[in-house]
Amino acid sequence: MNQNDFPSFFIAGDNASLQAQKNYLFLFRLDLILMCIASIVTIYSFNEIEFRKFIYYLVFFSIAGALITSLILKIKRYEDIWYRGRALAESCKTLTWRYVTCSEFFENTLSTSEAQQRFINRIKEIYDQFKDISKDLKSKDISKSIITDKMSEIRLLSVEEREEIYLKERVRDQLQWYSSKSEFNEKKYSKWFWIVIILQLVTLCFAIFLIEYPESNFNLVSALTTFGASGFSWLQVKNYQENKEAYLTATSELNLILADYESLDKSQLNRESEFAKFVLDAENAMSREHTMWLAQKRK
Repeated sequence: MNQNDFPSFFIAGDNASLQAQKNYLFLFRLDLILMCIASIVTIYSFNEIEFRKFIYYLVFFSIAGALITSLILKIKRYEDIWYRGRALAESCKTLTWRYVTCSEFFENTLSTSEAQQRFINRIKEIYDQFKDISKDLKSKDISKSIITDKMSEIRLLSVEEREEIYLKERVRDQLQWYSSKSEFNEKKYSKWFWIVIILQLVTLCFAIFLIEYPESNFNLVSALTTFGASGFSWLQVKNYQENKEAYLTATSELNLILADYESLDKSQLNRESEFAKFVLDAENAMSREHTMWLAQKRK
């Protein structure tokens, strides 16, 4: 299933979250860059008044720009929209997979109209939880189908066919995504951690230089300190270490659930009920990962 095969509220929440994330990280990065610029221009102490005045103008405009950027971040609430939109999208996605696989609450013993009504009611309940970001959702996304043709098509397949689609397009795809994200965050954390350490060491060396040569007009300490603090702030906002651990935990849990299901002798079981139970367990595991992600973003 691709994005357009999911309900309109998944598409709207997903697009709102991605745009808000892009805006938030751009503005946060710009804020740090402007603060770094303000510290860079004061590295050298000019004797000429005109040069000093020009530098002070640069410092003023850089800090003013950083202040405006911070206010925009506060007023626009991009971070809130980012994780609230993601929560809306993930909740709709989980519900969709339970619906198309005929899992709990959407069993294939229900009539088509009854199953559809249950799904629509649950979508309404989910949307009601996220009314605070309704103005950030695009009308062109909301106006799309709540129950798509692809959803109805998969639901009518045999249990074996539904199982094949779910394992390939949901479980194994999610496992690969978790694994790659865990490795990506581990590498990024290591990279930024060592950048901060190196900056602190260079700052320490330059402080020793100033002790030996106090008459020097060059002072890199404030600039390097700002760079180090900016690198640490970037580490905090990206949560590389926490994300790595969350994705690793989700990979382990989901892989164990999959292994347990694949070890069953399906010829000796009620295939439909066992598959429904497996879907519920897998979706709960993926929901826990997302709940942990949301908790980190709220810190």
